[in-house]
Order: sequence, then C-alpha cells, then structure tokens
Amino acid sequence: MSDLSFSGGIRLPEPSRGDRKTQVGSTQHFTGGIVFGEGHGVRHGVESHLEADCAMVLAYRPDTKEVIEQVRFEWFDEFGEVHNHFIDFVVVRQDETVTGYAVRPVERAGRKYLTKLARIKAQAISQGVLDDFRLFTEDDICPVERYNAGLFHSARRPDCFGDPVAQDVVRSMTGVVRMGDLVEKTRLDGMGFRALVRLIRSGHLKTLGYERLSHDVMVFKAKEV
Repeated sequence: MSDLSFSGGIRLPEPSRGDRKTQVGSTQHFTGGIVFGEGHGVRHGVESHLEADCAMVLAYRPDTKEVIEQVRFEWFDEFGEVHNHFIDFVVVRQDETVTGYAVRPVERAGRKYLTKLARIKAQAISQGVLDDFRLFTEDDICPVERYNAGLFHSARRPDCFGDPVAQDVVRSMTGVVRMGDLVEKTRLDGMGFRALVRLIRSGHLKTLGYERLSHDVMVFKAKEV
C-alpha cells in the first residue's frame, strides 16, 4: 500500500531489496506483493500463498527487525560446482542475528531437497552469511499467529485522531481489562479497536493469553504510553 498524505500526494513503496525479481503473474501459481515497514514501506514479492503467509508471520514477530526476500547465495555441490541459491526470506532480528528461510510445501520437501538445503546451510553459516537456515512449511503456520499478523498489517497505519485517544485510555487503565471495554472508553468503535491493536503491536499492551485478537481478549498495560 502506498503512503497517502494530504499535502504530499502519493509516495510509492521502495522497490524490493531482493536479488531476484519475483514473478508478477503466472497461470500456474499465485504471485503477489506485500508492503512492510514504516511510512511508505518496502515492497516484497511472493510467488505462492505459502510464501505470503510466511512473510506475514515473520514480518510481525516481535523480534523481527527486517525481512528481505530472494537473497542470492553462492554454494558448491559435492563435485565443487558453484550454484546460485535464492533464499526465500532472510530475517534480521533485533539482536542482529540473521536467519534464512526456505519456503516449501511438505509434500515437495523430499530427501534430495533437504540434503541440498543442509549443504547450503552449512556453507552459509560457516561463511558468516547466516546464523541459521530453516525450512518453513505449512506445518509451521500457527493460525493464531497468522490471524494476528494480518490484523497488525491491516491496522499498521497511524491515526492522528484515534491513536491519542486510545493512548489516553490506556494511560488511565489498571489491572487486566477486556479489550472491548477499552474500545468503549475510546468511543471510536472500529477506529478505537485498531488504535488499541497498534498499542499491542508496539508492546504497550499485552494479552493475558495467546489467542486471536478480538473485543473479548483480556489485556494489561505492559509499559507506559
């Protein structure tokens, strides 16, 4: 999504930082693009629904600093022949550790493919390119995490009216409170709910349990606004 402003018009997202351009259309599989990051953000290309889910989940984990797709890595096989491998996603975490992810359905992750990944992983770690390299399949998608990541993404734009109101409500709260009760105190309905979601995303609010974010979730103030 582009960055919209009343004074400056439309500013398009920054182009992908990946080393390979992803397909923009295919008759065989899903393709698309997602914009992550503050402000106008950065475009990330995806070439399957699984990649889209993976990108969304990784981008909105609390310890994620940056996600880059299609990062080129040169590796050599058992015969010494050099090949290019494009790592589907590379995640830089807040502690600066770097983890690569190969995205593939379980049914296509056979022994030959896993052997190849193991060789690439060993070389990438030994060269200091990655700290870890993992396989990401549909079994790694937690429905709760995926739902909440999508909600964080949809509510990521700051609201100059709703955010200050929600912040005032959170400043005065004590103990554990139902999310819907906080929304009522904002008197902003959906706008208030989204503003509170942003405060969960920023770590000012935390949920009592691990569940889908909704009006019925119990939350508490984790740090001052």
